[in-house]
Amino acid sequence: MMSSWQCLVYGLLGVLIAALVAYPFAMKDARAASAWVITHVSHEALIGAFAGLIVVVSWYEGGVLGLVTALSVGMLGGLCNRAFGMNAGVQFMSYYTATMFVPILLAM
Repeated sequence: MMSSWQCLVYGLLGVLIAALVAYPFAMKDARAASAWVITHVSHEALIGAFAGLIVVVSWYEGGVLGLVTALSVGMLGGLCNRAFGMNAGVQFMSYYTATMFVPILLAM
Protein backbone atom coordinates (compact mmCIF):
# COMPACT_ATOMS: atom_id res chain seq x y z
CA MET A 1 0.00 0.00 0.00
CA MET A 2 2.94 2.34 0.63
CA SER A 3 5.63 3.37 -1.77
CA SER A 4 9.22 2.34 -1.15
CA TRP A 5 10.12 5.78 0.18
CA GLN A 6 7.17 5.83 2.59
CA CYS A 7 8.14 2.38 3.85
CA LEU A 8 11.73 3.53 4.35
CA VAL A 9 10.74 6.75 6.16
CA TYR A 10 8.21 5.09 8.46
CA GLY A 11 10.57 2.16 9.11
CA LEU A 12 13.41 4.49 10.10
CA LEU A 13 11.01 6.53 12.22
CA GLY A 14 9.96 3.34 14.03
CA VAL A 15 13.59 2.37 14.62
CA LEU A 16 14.37 5.83 15.98
CA ILE A 17 11.41 5.83 18.37
CA ALA A 18 12.22 2.29 19.53
CA ALA A 19 15.84 3.28 20.16
CA LEU A 20 14.80 6.36 22.14
CA VAL A 21 12.50 4.24 24.31
CA ALA A 22 14.65 1.11 24.70
CA TYR A 23 18.14 2.59 25.09
CA PRO A 24 17.62 4.24 28.49
CA PHE A 25 16.05 1.07 29.90
CA ALA A 26 18.84 -1.09 28.50
CA MET A 27 21.58 1.12 29.93
CA LYS A 28 19.91 1.44 33.31
CA ASP A 29 18.74 -2.14 33.88
CA ALA A 30 21.06 -4.35 31.77
CA ARG A 31 23.40 -5.29 34.61
CA ALA A 32 20.61 -6.10 37.03
CA ALA A 33 18.78 -8.17 34.42
CA SER A 34 21.88 -10.16 33.45
CA ALA A 35 22.77 -10.73 37.12
CA TRP A 36 19.25 -12.03 37.76
CA VAL A 37 19.48 -14.41 34.79
CA ILE A 38 22.89 -15.69 35.90
CA THR A 39 21.69 -16.39 39.46
CA HIS A 40 18.15 -17.66 38.78
CA VAL A 41 18.19 -19.42 35.40
CA SER A 42 20.18 -22.59 34.87
CA HIS A 43 22.79 -22.86 32.17
CA GLU A 44 20.99 -25.86 30.67
CA ALA A 45 17.76 -23.89 30.35
CA LEU A 46 19.51 -21.15 28.38
CA ILE A 47 21.14 -23.68 26.07
CA GLY A 48 17.78 -25.40 25.62
CA ALA A 49 16.10 -22.11 24.80
CA PHE A 50 18.69 -21.27 22.14
CA ALA A 51 18.52 -24.81 20.71
CA GLY A 52 14.74 -24.54 20.54
CA LEU A 53 15.00 -21.19 18.81
CA ILE A 54 17.35 -22.66 16.20
CA VAL A 55 14.97 -25.56 15.58
CA VAL A 56 11.92 -23.31 15.25
CA VAL A 57 13.60 -20.81 12.92
CA SER A 58 15.21 -23.46 10.72
CA TRP A 59 11.91 -25.39 10.48
CA TYR A 60 10.00 -22.19 9.67
CA GLU A 61 12.50 -21.08 7.03
CA GLY A 62 13.26 -24.40 5.34
CA GLY A 63 11.02 -27.16 6.65
CA VAL A 64 12.61 -30.56 7.09
CA LEU A 65 15.51 -29.70 4.76
CA GLY A 66 16.24 -26.50 6.72
CA LEU A 67 16.22 -28.38 10.01
CA VAL A 68 18.48 -31.15 8.70
CA THR A 69 20.85 -28.55 7.23
CA ALA A 70 21.03 -26.57 10.47
CA LEU A 71 21.68 -29.70 12.52
CA SER A 72 24.31 -30.93 10.02
CA VAL A 73 26.15 -27.62 10.06
CA GLY A 74 26.04 -27.56 13.86
CA MET A 75 27.36 -31.11 14.16
CA LEU A 76 30.09 -30.44 11.59
CA GLY A 77 31.09 -27.29 13.49
CA GLY A 78 31.22 -29.20 16.78
CA LEU A 79 33.30 -31.93 15.18
CA CYS A 80 35.74 -29.38 13.70
CA ASN A 81 36.04 -27.68 17.09
CA ARG A 82 36.53 -30.88 19.06
CA ALA A 83 38.72 -32.84 16.64
CA PHE A 84 40.82 -30.06 15.11
CA GLY A 85 40.49 -27.20 17.62
CA MET A 86 38.99 -24.98 14.91
CA ASN A 87 37.87 -21.64 16.32
CA ALA A 88 34.24 -20.54 15.93
CA GLY A 89 35.40 -17.39 14.10
CA VAL A 90 37.13 -19.50 11.45
CA GLN A 91 34.01 -21.62 11.09
CA PHE A 92 31.81 -18.55 10.74
CA MET A 93 34.00 -17.13 7.98
CA SER A 94 34.00 -20.45 6.12
CA TYR A 95 30.19 -20.68 6.30
CA TYR A 96 29.91 -17.05 5.26
CA THR A 97 32.13 -17.42 2.22
CA ALA A 98 30.67 -20.80 1.22
CA THR A 99 27.72 -19.02 -0.37
CA MET A 100 30.17 -17.43 -2.81
CA PHE A 101 32.52 -20.37 -3.40
CA VAL A 102 30.12 -23.32 -3.69
CA PRO A 103 28.38 -22.00 -6.85
CA ILE A 104 31.80 -21.32 -8.40
CA LEU A 105 32.98 -24.84 -7.59
CA LEU A 106 29.78 -26.39 -8.91
CA ALA A 107 30.12 -24.47 -12.17
CA MET A 108 33.62 -25.85 -12.82
